[in-house]
Amino acid sequence: MELRQFKYFVAIVDCGSLSRAAQQLFIAQSALSKQMAELEAELGTQLLLRSRNGVAMTEAGKVFYEYAQGITKQVSDAKAAVHVAADSVAGSVVAALPQSVSPMIALPLMRAAARRYPDVVLHLNEELTGNMADQLLRGRVDVAVFSPAMPAEDIRFVPLVEEDFVFLESPQSPHALPPGDVSIAQATARPLVWPANAHGHCTRWLVDAVLEREGHSTAQVAAEINSVYTLKAAVEAGLGPTIMPFGLAQREVQEGRLVAHRIDSPSMFRTLGLCVSVHLPTTNAKRAVCTLIGDVVRDLCESGQWAGARAVAPAKGPRP
Repeated sequence: MELRQFKYFVAIVDCGSLSRAAQQLFIAQSALSKQMAELEAELGTQLLLRSRNGVAMTEAGKVFYEYAQGITKQVSDAKAAVHVAADSVAGSVVAALPQSVSPMIALPLMRAAARRYPDVVLHLNEELTGNMADQLLRGRVDVAVFSPAMPAEDIRFVPLVEEDFVFLESPQSPHALPPGDVSIAQATARPLVWPANAHGHCTRWLVDAVLEREGHSTAQVAAEINSVYTLKAAVEAGLGPTIMPFGLAQREVQEGRLVAHRIDSPSMFRTLGLCVSVHLPTTNAKRAVCTLIGDVVRDLCESGQWAGARAVAPAKGPRP
């Protein structure tokens, strides 16, 4: 396989058709089609389904696409790295944030990056947690903010913040609890609105682990919703309560749309940290962004803007 074949395949998938990809790549469509036929022949499997409406990936194509994106990104990063001075902070960094973290730090991080590192192009991906580990391992993402659930032999984890979980419900619910703390039994007495298990690494999995350690049954499920914003709206509409980090619902609680109860358990919190692949090189730009994320998190916690969170990052920011 040649590097250009990886690049061509990614372009075809992203463009949705051979003709549009050929125009973008400035090559003849027939030549592009030949390259894909040779690639499929070498792999011994079909990657693309062709039709009048364009192309679609086969299951094998979806797997190959993930690797092809990572490979083309790493080659692009390598080319950029050799053209900058050894001590300069420049280049492109892709950071992935879970949906349950992005509302708190995405905008402050972008502002801080633009101010401190004008020569770094920071790409922020807001992701479902089930997708993040694969993207990090395959090189599509440089750094992720995640729970310590990724494989330790492949991922270096540096803790950043501890964040309390709360029980959230609609104030209009006929089953609404009186103000004040609630026990774990009270918080799980009704079916909960949850993210799906496949995407619950930073929320649902952690709560389930606490329930198991403290001898409680797994919470019943009222609905599974893989969107933080829709999930909060569902709770507000009375579909059921939920358990999530307080900072994620801080605005809705302040506006009286949701009610938050502290859960009477010392274990009901999550630890989030920086995750980087141990198999990929660390550039000056990546190192700088890792430090910046730690600084931004600490500032948000100390200023009270990230409610219910305690920074555990080193004073000068983490350096994976």
